Amino acid sequence: MRVEVMRGILGSNKAAADANRKFWDDNRILALDFMGSPGSGKTSVFEGTIAELTKRGRTLKVIEGDVASDNDARRIEQAGAEAFQINTGGACHLHAAMVSRAMEQLDLDGVQIILIENVGNLVCPTAFLLGAHFRILVASVPEGDDKPEKYPVAFREADGIILNKIDLLPHLPFDAGRFWDLCDQLNAEAPQFAISCTTGEGIDTLCDFIERHLAELAG
Repeated sequence: MRVEVMRGILGSNKAAADANRKFWDDNRILALDFMGSPGSGKTSVFEGTIAELTKRGRTLKVIEGDVASDNDARRIEQAGAEAFQINTGGACHLHAAMVSRAMEQLDLDGVQIILIENVGNLVCPTAFLLGAHFRILVASVPEGDDKPEKYPVAFREADGIILNKIDLLPHLPFDAGRFWDLCDQLNAEAPQFAISCTTGEGIDTLCDFIERHLAELAG
């Protein structure tokens, strides 16, 4: 019975995710789903990305997923982008129907990019696709260079991998070579981004990636 219930939940989520993707494709909106542990710096990555993409003339909005509070949504608004807050009330991930309902509340006229910050977790979100064109995994130097070994499914299924807080590398026992080697063993195809939200290093490269795929979507 439990297996059948889970199949039903995942099947329903897939249908909603497929509908989200169709909407985004039809409207030429590039959607990116960012996963990461609590404290990995997802919101800081968004702040830097919003600043850079806005400077380049891009229009974007953000869907923020959190168990509770609107702290991150308020940070996003201060960074210059409209944010829609989803509080899951204890659930450890967003699901596609939540994102669909958020999209209904947003004015998407002229919007080119949707950034989705998933709930801080590297386990539950892997099973629930949202329909986004890309799923980006955010890890950070303070979390340790063995993160890919601990959460292989998340790294294996990522469409891009960010190592955040690289400004801390001189101060912490983190082997960046080992980290990227582990990533390559699990997912050699995923683009890799080394970022410092403190200095801004690497944000431009991430934004280049986003702009390139936005151009492809626009045809």
